[in-house]
Parts: sequence; structure tokens; C-alpha cells
Amino acid sequence: MSNEPVGWTDEDDALLAYEALPDWHPALFVDVFRTGLEQQNAPTELLAAFVTPESLPSWGDFNRARAVFDSGLKISMTALYGIDAPDVAYVRLVETSRHTNDSLDRVPATVHATLVWRPEIEIVPNSSWRIHHLGDAVEPTRVPRTAPGFNPRTQI
Repeated sequence: MSNEPVGWTDEDDALLAYEALPDWHPALFVDVFRTGLEQQNAPTELLAAFVTPESLPSWGDFNRARAVFDSGLKISMTALYGIDAPDVAYVRLVETSRHTNDSLDRVPATVHATLVWRPEIEIVPNSSWRIHHLGDAVEPTRVPRTAPGFNPRTQI
């Protein structure tokens, strides 16, 4: 006899929602970055490709970023965008045992990934996101932007 849950779970709901996210979604980019951090001996040059060139010195050897993702925080699929700055996105990393949630207020962000749309340095097809900072959300005026006003959500 198995102790595994039977039937559809909130984890199944989350996986279905994740698979339905468009290619350009910032949460997908954060998840790919997380996957890169998990690779044994991932070269710093590879990880550097995911962050803004302007912020690269602050990332160091990426050990702090690894620690953030190793802490068990989950990546929210609800991206927030800068006011009057759709080219700046915030992906919340949250502490919860659930896989889905219907309220941003119930599960506050522990950490924010601040991303910026940088088409001139695209590395993932159909997505020009780069992570600028992990920690508190960074105001759009303090993020190095090269496509101000461009709204990635309008892509087909």
C-alpha cells in the first residue's frame, strides 16, 4: 500500500499553470536561472549571462543566489510590473508549503527578483529578461533599462 496522495493536488494545478505560462514570462526566466545555479560547477560566465552586466560585480561567485534558492523558497508565477515601467518585472520568492495560492496578501514575498527587459543581450529565445537583483524590489528608476516602455506582455 502506498502513502502517496491519490487524485489531483494543488501541485498538479501549479504544474499545469506553469506549463501554460508564455515563453516570455519572467517567472520562467527566474526558474531557468535557478536551474543553472543548481548545476555542479556551473561556470560563472554561464550564470553571468542571466544577470544585467551592470549588476554582475555584486553577484560575486553566485553563492548568495544559490543560498536564496536552496532555502526552499518557491517561485511565484504571478509577476508584478513597475508602475509605468512594463519592462521591469518583479518575481516573488515565497515561503509556503502550498503550490498554489489565490491571494498575494496571504503569502508575502520573502525575496524579490527584479528583472529588466534587455533585448540587446537576449540569451533565451523569446525572452529578453535579465535579473538585476535578488532581495528587496528595486525601483525602475534604479534599474539599467534599454527598452523603457516596452511591454513584453504584448508579444505573440
